[in-house]
Amino acid sequence: MLFKFTKSDILNSSLVHSETGALGYTILTRPHFIRGVDKDSDTESEDDSRDTRRTAICNKAGSVVAEIKWKGFQPIEIVIGKERISAKGVFGRQSGILSGNVLGIPTRFDTDYFWMALPEGLTLLDHDSNQVKGQFHTNSLRVGDRLIAAPIPGLGHDYLEFEIHPVVSVEELIVTFILVEVLRRSRFHPYPGDHDRPKIWRAKSLASLRQRLRRTTL
Repeated sequence: MLFKFTKSDILNSSLVHSETGALGYTILTRPHFIRGVDKDSDTESEDDSRDTRRTAICNKAGSVVAEIKWKGFQPIEIVIGKERISAKGVFGRQSGILSGNVLGIPTRFDTDYFWMALPEGLTLLDHDSNQVKGQFHTNSLRVGDRLIAAPIPGLGHDYLEFEIHPVVSVEELIVTFILVEVLRRSRFHPYPGDHDRPKIWRAKSLASLRQRLRRTTL
């Protein structure tokens, strides 16, 4: 499955099917107001709106199918369908991978699947078979059935590609992608502003990624 982001801001963009251009999902992030009974509502709303946000993922019919509530860059509550989950609960309990500039976060739906975050990009990897099952392609152009890196920043679009897994929903894959990509950017590319992007995003070749992972230990 291949989705194209219509905007550079992954927290405020539509996801369209690359083949047809049909709308798949819409991602919207807005300030989330929390009102207390013992505080002035106007003052509290103003303070909370600076740090607390809500990301809603809507299907093509406009129904909300998943939500992420944030405090700054930290997710504090996640809803996927009718399931309410903590930020830790949406990922697996097995050990992660941390080696130099490689950060591997296990999924909860498959013990062999890890989101692999590097300074250069994000990949969903089957660690047992060493096969790539998903990838975030930044600033890319579609040429036939292939995605290639755009020659200059801003010329291409961002794409989210993954294989369907029999025990996980597309919505959960999108949610976990968002969480790990935000973590990846804050870890490897700290910068001011909620949605500012580094000037240059370049995807690392899959061959180089596999070589680094072979040297990684759990």
